[in-house]
Amino acid sequence: MSDSLTVIPNNGSTVKNLVAIALLSVLMTCPATADEFGDDFDGSPVSTDLSGKFYIGVDIASATFSGSIYPSTSGLRIVGGYNISSMFAVEAGYAMLSSSSNSCDYGGCGYGGYGYGYGYGYGYGYGYPPVLASYSFDTNSLQLAAVGSYPINDAASVSLKLGVDRNSMNYSSTDNSGNPLPTISGSKNNRMYGIGGQYDVGNGIVIRMQYEDLGELVPGISMRMISLGGVYNF
Repeated sequence: MSDSLTVIPNNGSTVKNLVAIALLSVLMTCPATADEFGDDFDGSPVSTDLSGKFYIGVDIASATFSGSIYPSTSGLRIVGGYNISSMFAVEAGYAMLSSSSNSCDYGGCGYGGYGYGYGYGYGYGYGYPPVLASYSFDTNSLQLAAVGSYPINDAASVSLKLGVDRNSMNYSSTDNSGNPLPTISGSKNNRMYGIGGQYDVGNGIVIRMQYEDLGELVPGISMRMISLGGVYNF
């Protein structure tokens, strides 16, 4: 059986993309070498000079979904990247997020019209969502992005991220008799952008916080993520 998803247009996405591209272009035209940030008083390089270094890291993340009332998910993102300069890096990441409950009833599980409109509209023809006993909602996002940073001082900086991702979801549940309900799944490739702040604590360790718009999870449902984590440069 082939199911379809309802697409909810987002007329503001084009404007947001243009703004993000413009801001990243401004960052890239700034002097892109760490030694131009200035030296310490003793003449040694400042602590923010990460040019030419690779990095790995982990973020604690939480995602929300517009266009539905699916529950928020939380989990981890693993990242790896390369500092082309102290103001420009490329980064790949993989976020693994989930939400679940074993005690559900009407409206208590966070399911949305999207999920049950298409799941039950085709499968059972119910005019309302049935009582659920449990649900499991898993999402993931594979990401590749350019990251531009602009220093506030020797340790703190603000950042702008622009790239692409592939977002996927899987929603499964059971009714109050323990019977499995139709699984809802999907994936979508799209653009992503975000803003953030970071602080270099020294010895290659950087703490960072970010807000990212990851585009659509599936047609009609947008995914946004907030994360707090750290990376190690080597």
